[in-house]
Amino acid sequence: MKRVKLFSIAALAALFTVGCAPDDNLGGEGNLPAGEHITFTLTSAEPYVVSPNEEVAYDLTVAYSKGIASVATSLDGEVIEGSEKNFEDCPAEVGYNFKYTIKDSQFGQTLNFVFTATGADGKVQSVDYAVWVNASAVEFAITIPASAPGEITHDKSLDFEVLVECGYALSSFKAYKGESEFFAKADFGATDKTYKYPFQYTPAEEDVNNTLSFRFVATDVKGNTTEATYEVKIKGAPKAGKELWSETFNTTMEISHTTAHDTEVGNVTTDAAQFMASNIVKYNSFEIATDPANPESEKVPNEGAMAGCKVYDNDVKALVYTSDGANSCLSKYKVPAIANMDGAYLWIKKNSKGWFRVDGIKLHGATTLKLSYSQAAQKIKVEYSLDGGTTWTQICASTGGFELYEQTFTLPADSSVETISLKFTENGGSNHVRLDNLKLTEIL
Repeated sequence: MKRVKLFSIAALAALFTVGCAPDDNLGGEGNLPAGEHITFTLTSAEPYVVSPNEEVAYDLTVAYSKGIASVATSLDGEVIEGSEKNFEDCPAEVGYNFKYTIKDSQFGQTLNFVFTATGADGKVQSVDYAVWVNASAVEFAITIPASAPGEITHDKSLDFEVLVECGYALSSFKAYKGESEFFAKADFGATDKTYKYPFQYTPAEEDVNNTLSFRFVATDVKGNTTEATYEVKIKGAPKAGKELWSETFNTTMEISHTTAHDTEVGNVTTDAAQFMASNIVKYNSFEIATDPANPESEKVPNEGAMAGCKVYDNDVKALVYTSDGANSCLSKYKVPAIANMDGAYLWIKKNSKGWFRVDGIKLHGATTLKLSYSQAAQKIKVEYSLDGGTTWTQICASTGGFELYEQTFTLPADSSVETISLKFTENGGSNHVRLDNLKLTEIL
C-alpha cells in the first residue's frame, strides 16, 4: 500500500532535483576547473520514501585532486554523532559509508542529510540527499475475510485464513474462543511482518443455539498490540423427516432386448436394436401382457416391477414413471466410473434433452425438501411441478462428475397440494448421463 500522497511525491521530485546538486561553500569557486572541485558519487541506491524504524544507507565515493582529509554527515545543521571519518594520508579518492535509523518522532518530515568533505588544503564542499518519512502511522491490522460466515449449522465447520499485517516485525499471535486461548505462535522471524493464520473450528453440541466469539490478538516487536473479533451463530443442523420417495431401479426383470445387457458385461445401450426405451414404463407396470404384441392378451404379474422404489406410505402403485421414449432407459451395463451405482440405473443419451419423470409423490404435509442423487457424467437439470406438469420450477442443474448431489428447496408458502412431480432432463452435455440412488426427503 502506497503511503505517500501525490502532492508529497511531486514536492519531493522538485526537492530531490534541487537538493542533490553539490554545494560549493567557497563562494565563486563553483566556476573552478573540474579538477579543483570535490566530487561526490552515490554508488548505492538512493532512498526516497521511508518509514520510522527503517534504516537508510548511503555509499559515496568522494574525490579531490588535492586529497580528502575528512567526510561527515549532518542533519538539521548538526553533525551526526559517529558519522565523521578522518583520512590521515589524505588520498585523492575515498569511500564513505553512512547508515541511519529513522526515528518515530520523524513522522511526516523531510530529512535532508548533508555530506560534507574537507580537502587537504582546507577546501570544504558538500552535497545533500533528502528523504521523506511516511506521515502515516505504521499499519497494524488483523483482517477476517468477508467470506467468513455469520452463522452455520453445527454439522458444518469453519475454515478460513486470518491475515495479520504489521509495519514492524511480529512478536506473537494468539487466538481465543471467549476467554480461553486455543492457539499461540511466538516463533516469528526478524523480517516477518505478515502472517496468515489457518483458522479452523468444528462446532460441538454445546455450541448449538449460541453465538461464539473468537478473538485474534497480535503483538509486534515494539510492543504494539492489535486485535480483531469474529462472531458466528451456531444453529442446529437440519433434521431429516419423512423419506417421501427413493429409487435405486434395482430389479431382476429383463430391461433390454438382449440378455447381455442384463448382466455386468456387454456393450453400452446405444444400439437401437438393444435399446429398450419402453423399459421405464415396463419397470413401472405391475402387470404385463402375456403377448407383448397384443396389449389385450392375458395380464400376469410383472416380477421385479418397482423393486428399487420406496415411498413413505408404501403405496408405490400411486407413482407414475414416464420418459421421452427415445433417449432414456434403464441399464445394467457396468463401467468402472459408476462404482457407486449398483444394479440398474437410469441412462439418458448425451446432448439429447432426454428426460425421466415421476408423478404422484405424496408430500404428507412436507414443505421443505431435500433432493439427492448419484450422477455420473454431465449434465442434468432437475425440476419440480405442483400442478401435474403444467408449470415447472428448477431445483438444480448439476454439471457432471461422479458424485452425490444434494439440494434443499422449499415449496411456496401458499402451496396446499398433496403430491409433487419431479423431472430429470439431460442438459446438453457431451457424455451420456447416468443417475441412481434418487431420493426425496422431508427436512424438519
